[in-house]
Amino acid sequence: MEYIDTSTRSEPHAENLSNKRSAENVWAMPWQELSVVLGHQNILSHRNLNIPHRERSAEFLRHCGFDLGHFEHRKQVEQFFGEALFFIRHILFSGDERERFTVPNELLLMEDPRRLLVYSSQRSPRRRYLRLWACSILKVMNAVSHLEFNGKLRELDAAREQIFGRIKTILANDDSSGWKVRSQNIEVELDNIEWKEAKTRHSLLLKLLHKPEAMAEEVFDYLGVRFVVAKSQDIARLLRVLIENDIIIPHQVLNMRSRNSLINLKSSQRQLSLAYDLLQNGTSSPEEFITMCEKIDWDLNVDEPGNPSRPNAHSSSRYKSIQLTVRHLVRTPNPAFLVLSSLAGQLRHARGLEPEDDPLLMGLIPEENARFFPLEIQIFDRSSHQITQFGPASHEQYKSNQLQTVRKKILGGLLHFDEARMQTQDF
Repeated sequence: MEYIDTSTRSEPHAENLSNKRSAENVWAMPWQELSVVLGHQNILSHRNLNIPHRERSAEFLRHCGFDLGHFEHRKQVEQFFGEALFFIRHILFSGDERERFTVPNELLLMEDPRRLLVYSSQRSPRRRYLRLWACSILKVMNAVSHLEFNGKLRELDAAREQIFGRIKTILANDDSSGWKVRSQNIEVELDNIEWKEAKTRHSLLLKLLHKPEAMAEEVFDYLGVRFVVAKSQDIARLLRVLIENDIIIPHQVLNMRSRNSLINLKSSQRQLSLAYDLLQNGTSSPEEFITMCEKIDWDLNVDEPGNPSRPNAHSSSRYKSIQLTVRHLVRTPNPAFLVLSSLAGQLRHARGLEPEDDPLLMGLIPEENARFFPLEIQIFDRSSHQITQFGPASHEQYKSNQLQTVRKKILGGLLHFDEARMQTQDF
C-alpha cells in the first residue's frame, strides 16, 4: 500500500473554500448599522445585533462607557435591565399580554449582563422569541441610560422656579375678571393659564422612544405653560406682552419647533397697516380706528398656510394652536464650589485668618452651573381649546397614539407570536 504525505500539501477544494471565506469576510457589510449611521433608518428598527460572544459583548459595553469589571458600572447596567423589563411588562403590555408573552428564563435567571447582547444576536429561528425579547429590553435600556446621565434633570426644579417665577410677575388675578397678563401699555384677559406638571419617568421614556432621533438633552417640553384667550385677536396682543416682558426672547426661540395653526399673520398685518394709514392721514378717527382693529379677522382658514414646521405625527389635524419653544438661561449654585468654599472658610478660621474670596478656588471651580432650559409655550383661543378637551384632538388620544407607536417600535414581531409559533421555539 502506498502512503501519500499530505503534511505540506493542501487539497485544492480546501484552499478554494478558505479563499472564498476570506473574500466573504472582506465584503461582509453591517447593512443595518450602515442604514442607521447614514440616516436611512433609526436604531429602534434594528432586528438584531452582531455580537456573537461574551468577549465581544464586554468590549462593546466598555466602549459604550460601561466596564463590567467595575462594580458601580455593573450595578448601573443591572438597574437599567430591571427598569426596562418593568417598563415593557407594565407600560407597553396589556394585562392579557403579560400572561401570553412570558419572559424567557434565560433572561429572568441571567447573571451575566454580557449575555443580553449575545442573545440579541441569535440567528437560529428556534431562538427568535429570545432574540426579540433581548432586543426590546436593550432598546429601552438605551433610553433609560440617556435619562440617567442627563444632568439637566437634576436642575429641573430650580429651572421651573426661575422661569415660572418670571412669568408670574406679569400675571394678575381678581375675582371679577379672572387672570390677566400685563405689560406697560397693554393688558390681555385670559380664560385660563395652565402649568405643565413634571413628567414622570415613564412618560419621559415614552417621549424618547417614540422619537428615536431625540435624546434626553433634546426633550423640549420639560417645562411648559398654556395660555387660553377668548378670541383669536387676543393672541397677537398676548404674544406682544410676552415679548415685551422677555418671556419670549426672539433670538432664543427654536424656530424649527414653532407651529402656528391659529392666526393669519400676513393678512392681519395688511389690515392693521391699512387701519394705521387711515388714522395717520386723518381719514378715520381714533374711535373708528379702534372699531376697524376689533373687526380684523385674525383666523387662519383651512386652505391658508400657517408655517412650514412639520406637525406632530401623533396630533390630530383638528388640534389648532400656537406652539413655540424658547430657551432661558438658568443659573444654579455649583454644589462642588459650595463644599470646597465651606472647607476653605473653615481652614482660614482655624488659622485665625479673615474670611475672604479665594481667587484660586473660584478659578478652578465655577461658582454657578449655567444651562439653557427650553420652555414650551402653547396658546389657544377659547374654541380651539375646547376641541382639545375631548375626541381625536384630546391629550388622552395623543398619549394613546404615542403608546401604540412605541409598542410597534419596541416590541415589533414579539406581538405576533401566537401559540403555534411558540411551539417552534427552544426554551
